[in-house]
Amino acid sequence: MVIPGERSGTDGVPSDERNWSELPKDILHLFSKKLTDIFDFIRFRAVCKSWKLSALVTDPPPLLPWLLEVRREEDRENAVIRFYCLSSGKVHTITCSCSRGAWLRGPARRYLLASQSRFQVYLLNPLTNDQIHVPFVNACWCPIYIGPDSSEGGDIVVISGFKNYFDMVFNTRPNMMVFWRPKADDWVYVEGVGNGANTYYRGQYFCNDSETGITNVIDSATKKMAYQITAPEDTNPLLRGYTVIVEAGGKILRLFQHYEAEQYHFDIYCLYFGDGEAKPCWGKITDIGDQMLFLEGHHGLSFCASNFAGFKGNCIYFLKTMQYLCRYDIGDGTTEVLPCPFDCVDTWFVPSLV
Repeated sequence: MVIPGERSGTDGVPSDERNWSELPKDILHLFSKKLTDIFDFIRFRAVCKSWKLSALVTDPPPLLPWLLEVRREEDRENAVIRFYCLSSGKVHTITCSCSRGAWLRGPARRYLLASQSRFQVYLLNPLTNDQIHVPFVNACWCPIYIGPDSSEGGDIVVISGFKNYFDMVFNTRPNMMVFWRPKADDWVYVEGVGNGANTYYRGQYFCNDSETGITNVIDSATKKMAYQITAPEDTNPLLRGYTVIVEAGGKILRLFQHYEAEQYHFDIYCLYFGDGEAKPCWGKITDIGDQMLFLEGHHGLSFCASNFAGFKGNCIYFLKTMQYLCRYDIGDGTTEVLPCPFDCVDTWFVPSLV
C-alpha cells in the first residue's frame, strides 16, 4: 500500500514511494488501541494484511458500551438493530437475521439476551450472528452478567429467572440464578438467591433482597451461601428509588438512586471485607475515582475513564424513563441530560467481534 505525496520523508525517501503497509507492527498495534469505535477498528483491519495482523479481533481496543434503541415492531420483523456509540457519536444500523422477531435485553458484553417467547431464549452477538441456546425452564430470563470470567478465565453468562411458571405468574421478581461457562458447556442452576439488584464477580453472585435490604452472596462453585451483608445503617425503606449492585475497578458497589421530583441523585456504598474477623459491611463513599458506571435497571457496567479520550471518571450514566440519556456527576451531585439520537432507549451493550 503506497501513499502518494509531494514532500520527502524524514529518512530521505520520497513520500510518494512510502509503503505504509511496512509500518512496524508494534506501532500499528498502538494505533489500533486508540480506536474507540469498533467499526473504525474493522476499517483499520481492512486496509491491508499487515494492518489486519497487527490488530487481532481477540485483542480489540477498549470499547465503551453502545446504547440500544428500543425496537419497533417493524424493526423486529426486519431484523434491524440500531445502536448509538457514545464515544464516536455515531449511530450504527445492523441487520442481524437471528434477531428477527426477538426482544433484546442487557446490559451485557459480547452477547445480548434474546427471546422470541418464554419457550425460545438464546444469547445473541448481533455483530457476528452467533447464538447460544438458553435451556427452557418456564422462565422469562433477565441478564445479570455476560462477559469475562475473572475467576477462571474465558467468559461466563449469569442470568436470573423463575423456578417454574407458577412462580413467574405470582412473583414479581426472579428467584433463581443460572450460570454457564463456554469451557464447561454446562448450565448450573442455583435456587433461592433473592429478588433484587444483583451482580457477579470472581465466582460470587451478589443479590440484594428488596424487602429486607440484605445482600446474599452465593459461591458459584458450591452453590451455597457464602455470607450475608446487612443493609447500610442509613437505609430508609420509605425513600423512593431503587438499588443497583455493580462491580467497579475490582470493588463491589451498592447504589441507591433517589427519585425526588425531577432531580436524581445517588447514595453510593463500597463493600468492605474487614480484617478477616469483622463481618463484611457497606461503607458510604463519595468518590469512585477513575471509574464510570453505566446503569440500566438494577444492573450496570463499569469502565476506566482514562482509557477513553474526552471522558472523565467519578460519574454515572443512566437511562431516565427509557427516554433520556443522563450523566450524574458524583463530585458535585448534578445530573445532565446528554444528546441522544433515539426517542426511546433500551439497554447497554459492549460490542465484540468474537
